[in-house]
Amino acid sequence: MTQFVFDPDGEVARSIDDKRASDQGDGHRPHLGCSIIGRECAREIWYSFRWSSQVQWSGRMLRLFDRGQREEDVFVSLLRSIGCEVWDHTPKGDQYRVSFADGYIGGSVDGVAKGIPGAPDTPHLLEFKTHNDKSFKDLKKKGLIESKPAHYAQMQMYMKGLGLKMTRGLYMALNKNNEEIYTERVSYDANVAKEYLGRGIDIVESRVPLPKISNRPDWYQCKWCNFSAQCHKGLPLSKNCRTCEYVQLPGAGKWSCGRTNKELSATEQKNGCEEWKSV
Repeated sequence: MTQFVFDPDGEVARSIDDKRASDQGDGHRPHLGCSIIGRECAREIWYSFRWSSQVQWSGRMLRLFDRGQREEDVFVSLLRSIGCEVWDHTPKGDQYRVSFADGYIGGSVDGVAKGIPGAPDTPHLLEFKTHNDKSFKDLKKKGLIESKPAHYAQMQMYMKGLGLKMTRGLYMALNKNNEEIYTERVSYDANVAKEYLGRGIDIVESRVPLPKISNRPDWYQCKWCNFSAQCHKGLPLSKNCRTCEYVQLPGAGKWSCGRTNKELSATEQKNGCEEWKSV
């Protein structure tokens, strides 16, 4: 019997990933995201906020990110299946957002729910995450604060941004290897939220890169950092208005040029100009 082997060189899969990679945008957020404000290295966060490098992901990694987004609807469906009320979008169909520091810090909330077992009358902020097997097992063993401090910080910022009545959160994690679910209820800590907001404001207001987490490029956090070449090898920062010495932050989430006194659109910020001078 003749045996046919379809696509022995993986051309179909390669084409899919190449297309997904080519369709990605520049990845630049207009604000400093609450999702990264709890990362250990303040310089990494500053680099991201200032668009210091053009980060490009592989098609496979982008598909992994896509899966995380798709799982949010699954989490909402599961909560509703046990009788929870879930609000994951505004009446206009947008995600709920929080904003701080005159619009320079912000983030999108996965949702809010009531009817959570254990405290059915208390509204809970919802935070959904997917994990690989190693990350998931570490989370189960150590708990959210120790295993995923950036996720904990993100939840504290969101609860602060949603108002005084938001005192509880529900963290839901999925193991992508075996579909196991881990949940953890989180209490709002105003002091922690205040600390992370203060950190974010310091990063936003700094005109120069903040201290790095390590002087060793082979340090495990530095080795996988998207900005390692700029931080450790002296690669120039990307040429755009946010990395320019002349840029100003006048308020209301806006950016302007201190040389021309002109407010800069997002497109203008990305393009920079011939008078660009690196910070």
